[in-house]
Amino acid sequence: MSTRSGVDSTVGDRRWALRLGLGFAAVALLLHLPGLVGPLFNSDEASLATMAMEIERGGTLYHETADRKPPVVPYIYALVFTVTGERDIRPVRAVGALALAGTALLLAFEAKRRTGGRAAAVAAGVFFLAGTAANFPADSQAAGFEVFMLLPMTAAVVAAGRGKSVLAGLCLAVACLCKQTAVMTALPVAFLLLRGTPGWRGVARAGLATAGLVVATAFAFGPRSFLLWTVTGNGGYLSLRGSLLASTVRGVGMTFALIGLNAILVWCCVLARRRGKVDTDLWLWLAGGAVAVVAGFRFFGHYYLQLIPPLALIAVSGLPALTGVWRRAVAGLVAPVLAMWVFSFFPPNARGIIPYRTVADRVRTLTTPSERIFVWGEYPEIYWAADREPATRFIHTGFLTGNSGARDAGQVRPSDGVPGAWAFLAADFAATPPDLIVDTSSASIRKSDHHRLEKTFLWEEVVRSYRLVDVVDGVRLYRRAV
Repeated sequence: MSTRSGVDSTVGDRRWALRLGLGFAAVALLLHLPGLVGPLFNSDEASLATMAMEIERGGTLYHETADRKPPVVPYIYALVFTVTGERDIRPVRAVGALALAGTALLLAFEAKRRTGGRAAAVAAGVFFLAGTAANFPADSQAAGFEVFMLLPMTAAVVAAGRGKSVLAGLCLAVACLCKQTAVMTALPVAFLLLRGTPGWRGVARAGLATAGLVVATAFAFGPRSFLLWTVTGNGGYLSLRGSLLASTVRGVGMTFALIGLNAILVWCCVLARRRGKVDTDLWLWLAGGAVAVVAGFRFFGHYYLQLIPPLALIAVSGLPALTGVWRRAVAGLVAPVLAMWVFSFFPPNARGIIPYRTVADRVRTLTTPSERIFVWGEYPEIYWAADREPATRFIHTGFLTGNSGARDAGQVRPSDGVPGAWAFLAADFAATPPDLIVDTSSASIRKSDHHRLEKTFLWEEVVRSYRLVDVVDGVRLYRRAV
């Protein structure tokens, strides 16, 4: 009788988990429906798509194309492009939404392990999906690095909680290979392993597993190039340029905006703290995520996504205190999510993206599919929308000039770019001179007017070998004449 009961219980748990996973997948896809309709939400997507196009053509990351990021996400884009046979970003967003559903399911399992209740499990997943959706459209709907980082990051914590040190280390490595800031998850992972049965040996095994996978990846791409683009070349990006006060005001504003959009989630966390029911590892996880948000003093909305998994688990500890007010709590959770969901279908100013279609169409007209182009400025949308191969490894020239988002363009310097970038550019130009140069500095796109093409060593080559063939929306197009 007891054996039969145990079998029935196991089957029932599996069916419940399957239903929960399917439910989370449906909710995640619904919440990201605006992203499955809109063509582009931010320049990060254009950058990733441009790298993926080059990877599809046989290029290697950090050599024929590059970004200051680890390799996993560009290769996810490339894989989806290969499978679909198109360069449409929307299928990538669908994969990202399913990754978020998988993260919600892991959080549900972890909540059930910690509390023993299915209600808390469901709530943890719902809190997470709502928290990731209650954000600005460019941050919640785009298929960015954090979207794919959250799943292995959460898996690392879940595995550590179960004493699976090697698995935890491997998952942490994958998360770090999605985005570097996932390394802060080592805090809760080490804490959980240290206080559990594995102890220091478990921490050592996890560390070796993480280091082993990262080092193996580095050798796959070339250790020097991998280290430059993911670690040593990020000094200028992380350094503060301009007003500390302005960056602080931006950070405070963004933080309070996201607290307002996730008021119920934060409220439940406060209640859980008052009840003293929150495990220490969750505070460590949250603290590590906070450090990741603050790093570089940029405070983009998608940085805050790293906080949502620990917040969701903390919040479920406060659920018993919501008895009698659950209707208002549910309304408070749904209202901002619904508002941002609707807003994501009709955001102002073409979803905050610099208009690119007219320029991209003209670039496509002036070139053949086999010809290469070079875009001077922060305009990776052109490579993707025109479907033309970059002539250099640089998907935008911020790696050269130091220009980047949330920075005063008048304060940045070439030394804030990637070390050796100008030498790389010269080598690329010599090896594969572009057939068309797209100069955005005359159009003041993304502060490119602070870094004029005429003031670089490239200008002599432009004057000698290229001729101006058109000006579109202020963007100058130079065609190679010799």
